Amino acid sequence: MLCPEVMNFKPPRHYLHFERIDFKKTDFPAVITKHYFNHAVSLILPESYNIPNSLKDCISVDSDYYQIKDLHVSELLNKQFIDAFIKKGELTLLTIGNKVDLCNTIAVTPTGVLIISLIREDFQILGLEGNASYFDYKTNTRNVVTINLTADHFVPGKKNYERVKRALENHLNLIFDVIIIWEPPDEKMCPSSVAAWFHERGYTVSLCRQKFSCKTEYNINIPTVIDGFNNTAFFEWLGLFSISGEIENENTSKYVSTYECPKPNILVDQVKYLQYTGFFSKQRILQIYNALREYILPPNNLPWCSFHVQGFSDTPVSWDLKEHTFFTDGDNSYTILFFPNGKCIIRQSLSSNNKLRIAL
Repeated sequence: MLCPEVMNFKPPRHYLHFERIDFKKTDFPAVITKHYFNHAVSLILPESYNIPNSLKDCISVDSDYYQIKDLHVSELLNKQFIDAFIKKGELTLLTIGNKVDLCNTIAVTPTGVLIISLIREDFQILGLEGNASYFDYKTNTRNVVTINLTADHFVPGKKNYERVKRALENHLNLIFDVIIIWEPPDEKMCPSSVAAWFHERGYTVSLCRQKFSCKTEYNINIPTVIDGFNNTAFFEWLGLFSISGEIENENTSKYVSTYECPKPNILVDQVKYLQYTGFFSKQRILQIYNALREYILPPNNLPWCSFHVQGFSDTPVSWDLKEHTFFTDGDNSYTILFFPNGKCIIRQSLSSNNKLRIAL
């Protein structure tokens, strides 16, 4: 035998969930409103010769975010900061440069929750209450501390506030490089106010902008939707198109690995692909969703359009406060497929939460 089977590795399960909704009757799906740490946005737009400014502007206008070097976590407990940016508007903050399964990491959700994910040794030094990580509960090598910064009792002078502040200032002085977005409650207020606040406190603050790339494919077959169509095949085509994979329009035996567009399909003049990479707030994603559901409706005469959102691989949470780790690929993403009849299909994807089981 050239390759004797000495171990039996079963592939880790990957969570996929499909949902169909009527976007004309539904406000916003939870897959958007509870996904806070968005890294990339991509659109696939068939037969779109002129993309409206309303769609492009909601992605790129005022979409800057900021990087803060060597941030002391205790700064996030400052009452002035909490009152100005946590309790007003929506602030999203995430550690960068750290591996969520190997290093300490922090995040602040738009709901005002500070998440501190720590290796066991640092958690013991910190001295605050926390839960054992779901992914390491047997070995107990990681713990997660969650603090509601908006709680009524979390104010200077209260025991809980003073205990947390003392732990972060004296017991374990955690320092991270982070990226931050603030969506103000009033459009007259400037989102850069949060950057100015940290700059005034002596931190190095850098302006970051989204990176944009696009491509257009001409005379290409695209899949269409009929009753009982294959969800998996359609979304597989979207993924292959996104990475510029070789897609044959007709049957071919040129290569065993050649991919053919799923049937039924139609030939279109062109398909545009737009990708923006950086850091997107939940509010920004909701604006894009609104623009797309307006764009797909008649009289634009589009067969469909797709909207894909990819989360950060090393975020400590995926949806809402659900703990996340990087085990196989760190995937936490979703794709929304819009149709001109007001229907859409949502595909939610999440990497496995289960470790490999080795059967000898």
